[in-house]
Amino acid sequence: MTPAERTLGRRRAARIGACLAVALASAWSSCANGGGTQDLEPAIAETYEAEGGRLELTLDRSSLTTAESALLRLAVEADEGVAVAFPDSGDGFGEFAVERDEQVSERLLDGGRVERVREYVLQPFLPGEYELPPLTVTLNGSDSISSEALTIPVESVLQDPETADLLDIAEPLDIPAPWWWWALGTLLLAVAAVAGLWWWKRRKEKLSAPRVVPPHEIALTALDALLSEGLLASGAVELFYLRLSDIVRHYIEDQFSLRAPEQTTEEFLAAMSRGPHIRRDHQTLLRDFLYRADMVKFAKFVPAAEETGGAVEAARQFIEQSVPTGVLSAEAGSG
Repeated sequence: MTPAERTLGRRRAARIGACLAVALASAWSSCANGGGTQDLEPAIAETYEAEGGRLELTLDRSSLTTAESALLRLAVEADEGVAVAFPDSGDGFGEFAVERDEQVSERLLDGGRVERVREYVLQPFLPGEYELPPLTVTLNGSDSISSEALTIPVESVLQDPETADLLDIAEPLDIPAPWWWWALGTLLLAVAAVAGLWWWKRRKEKLSAPRVVPPHEIALTALDALLSEGLLASGAVELFYLRLSDIVRHYIEDQFSLRAPEQTTEEFLAAMSRGPHIRRDHQTLLRDFLYRADMVKFAKFVPAAEETGGAVEAARQFIEQSVPTGVLSAEAGSG
């Protein structure tokens, strides 16, 4: 390649680079100005004057299809201190749906006036003649400027919507369930049925089972029955102490599994002192009670009324205080 040809190539590359730079700068300027839509000549432009302001309505399309949308711009020019209220996107746009509604600019003009611009993107649904009703802009809450109604034709994207060959809705597909779905469902139902039957039987058994009366309740009931018989009032003191002693001895046998009824007092006290069943303080209380009962039964001792009442109270106190803690907790839980 000759020097002249190299020089010509460099000049051509410089021209191409300059053209690309101009094109990029033009594209950037177009994006910065919102895509250049504000500088395009609108398809519809109407101006409405009123006292205190001016309304300019523009539409970028005079007709559209069901697949397109139209850009509606409302520009209001009023004094700087005037409050401007534009139409709400949910009101007064006829059959059009408003996809977007935003205030895009506000700029100060000469003479202390302000221009405020709001844009609406309108979307039709079906083909036909769409009427855009009058749009009202309120100034300071009382004055207003209204536009006139506009008619915008909307065409279908189909060539002939009346004769278009549209496919019918297909029948629902019958997708068979795998066999293991049925097996799993049957197994779950069987498990649920067995669990429900087991729970029902346990509840029935629990409700129908008779309550086991604990030994201390039997002893206290027998003690109350003995006092209601009136043996002391009739002078049967020996029989009274015999019955009272039997109540306490049978309670000890049922509660602590000690053979108290078949043993003498000395045998029972000796066995009691060797075992861990009865506490020491209860042993002292029980020993004193049994000795008094033996004095009446075998020594023909006739106690005074105060001593008889003390014996009854000692028997009741021993029965109530010697109940094991676990028995009381079980009764409280069942209650």
